[in-house]
Amino acid sequence: MSFLRPRNLLATALLLALAAAGVVAALPFLVSTDLIRARLIQEISNWTGYSVESRQTPQITFFPAFTASLGDITIRNPWQSEGAPFMQAERIEVDLSLLSALLGKTEFTETKIVRPRFVIDEPIKSLSEIGEALSRSDGRIGDVVREARAAVEANPAKPDMSTVSSQPFGRVRLEDAMVTFKRPINGAEEQISSISGVFDWPQTSGVASFQGKAIWHGEETEIDSSATRALLLLAGGTSPLQVNISSTPLTLSFNGSANISKDQFFEGTLSLTSPSLRRTLEWSRMATIPGAPIGSFALDASVSGSATRMKLDGLTATLNDNPAKGVIEIVLDQGTPSVTGTLAFDTLDIHSVFAGFMPLPDGSTESDAVIDSGFLKQLNLDLRVSTQVATIGTINLSKVAATAQIRNGRAMFDIGEATAFDGSVAASFQLADEGDGATTGELRLNGTDVNSASIAALMGFGSRFQLGKGTMSLVLKGPISRWSSALANAKGTLSMRFGSGQIRSLDFNSLLSKAKTDRFFSLNEKTDAWLAFDRFEVKANIMDGVAALDTAQIVTKSGTLSFAGIVTLIGKSLALTGDFAAQGAAAATETAGGTAEAARPQMTANHTRFFIGGSWDNPFISPIISQ
Repeated sequence: MSFLRPRNLLATALLLALAAAGVVAALPFLVSTDLIRARLIQEISNWTGYSVESRQTPQITFFPAFTASLGDITIRNPWQSEGAPFMQAERIEVDLSLLSALLGKTEFTETKIVRPRFVIDEPIKSLSEIGEALSRSDGRIGDVVREARAAVEANPAKPDMSTVSSQPFGRVRLEDAMVTFKRPINGAEEQISSISGVFDWPQTSGVASFQGKAIWHGEETEIDSSATRALLLLAGGTSPLQVNISSTPLTLSFNGSANISKDQFFEGTLSLTSPSLRRTLEWSRMATIPGAPIGSFALDASVSGSATRMKLDGLTATLNDNPAKGVIEIVLDQGTPSVTGTLAFDTLDIHSVFAGFMPLPDGSTESDAVIDSGFLKQLNLDLRVSTQVATIGTINLSKVAATAQIRNGRAMFDIGEATAFDGSVAASFQLADEGDGATTGELRLNGTDVNSASIAALMGFGSRFQLGKGTMSLVLKGPISRWSSALANAKGTLSMRFGSGQIRSLDFNSLLSKAKTDRFFSLNEKTDAWLAFDRFEVKANIMDGVAALDTAQIVTKSGTLSFAGIVTLIGKSLALTGDFAAQGAAAATETAGGTAEAARPQMTANHTRFFIGGSWDNPFISPIISQ
């Protein structure tokens, strides 16, 4: 056929190219920019239910795609006459259907909003206002939201969505967006900035999703979320929901269902990990907690709650490598965040866990740092803890039942019951804000049937005391600003009473002999000796870092050693007078004057008195009177 000849083909192609060029040249005249501008404004109004303003003429681009760009956009709540508008954007770009535009219609396939600034005047817990605003708007979105709300109102538990129409929505890209909102706790203004991502909702009856990045409190955060029944969610119903958040302070995954109506709630499974729980709390602005870093934290739980209350049930967590199970509840609607719950550990490093909730000494140079008690008014805490095995510093405990509480400017860590020092102990530490920058601390420690060797080592007496078991009580209270100076400012009492045991490195017969003859000698001269005793008893009053002995006795088979004087708790120095009363004299003195009087015996031929100086670990003896 002749028209298939090369010459004819070239002519045909040329004619087609000329026709295409003519169409392209005529496109700006065939497509109405006023129509596109009006449809852009109308569609945005239909999405939000708010009024839309733009005084600029759209910029039309035909290649490489048919797009329209509208600049200087303002979206305002129609009943808001003052204040910042809901959204201001540098420009909005849309991909259009060229065929529809030529036919006088405007259909969007994708929308990009460049540098929008959103302002939510009410606290974020009023998220339901978005659905309510859409239900009052004209257009496709308003229609389907109203239909869906009617279905929810007819049957809130199981709305019939089969009668609700489905409309195309499309894809919206955000570029460098910012959202300003108010926190539900205290109304403080917050910002989420540098939001870039894609909101995809092909049909209103289907799945809506958002994937993107944002910066919150200085940390870049990735977000991947989807709502299976997004329209139902906007209409006040419940929809399956998945949310994944990833940032340096926190990685979080939620899979369940949610409702954003006035009675907001959510339930599902929650999984999160954090390299530092305190860093996560600070990042989220829930609380600022001083002290040593809590360290890594991981959690898996069934979760339920609302915008102001969350309960974690069936919880399995790991805090600073301490695994636990339990229940936690977090409340945010009382001005101060509140955390309550119970945790059961198999093993627990008490210091590593609770040092994150209240400042505890750790023997490092940080012990000289000023104790920041500001956290006492930033968080309410009531945590019940149990563990089979626990450690606090060098102390080993078992079968521990403890609580950590922070409330009304006071923090308390309490061990109600535990096995330690071969006996049972109870202990508590309190830190209280007294106002005007003053802080007081209080320590209480009680032991029953405990081993004197362990207690002596805890109090810095070394390994001299062995085998004796008995009771002890320590109470210290005073102003506290640094751990390093806490003991120097404390007042309190110390009492100990132990049964039979022995004191190593003490040659009793040599001591008595030298106390009568030598002027000055060390108790450490003979380290392989020991003194057996039937009873060891001490009562002392503590003030300004000095323990003044009220009663101090060591009862042996041959008599009673009594002491009086002072012991410095910081410098560990001694200034004591000692008296040994032989068995007969000791018995007579106790009968006449009782235990307190025995510490100050009358001089008889059966008494040996001496002075004890030096330090705890290297005491020296010199005689006072020898008879």
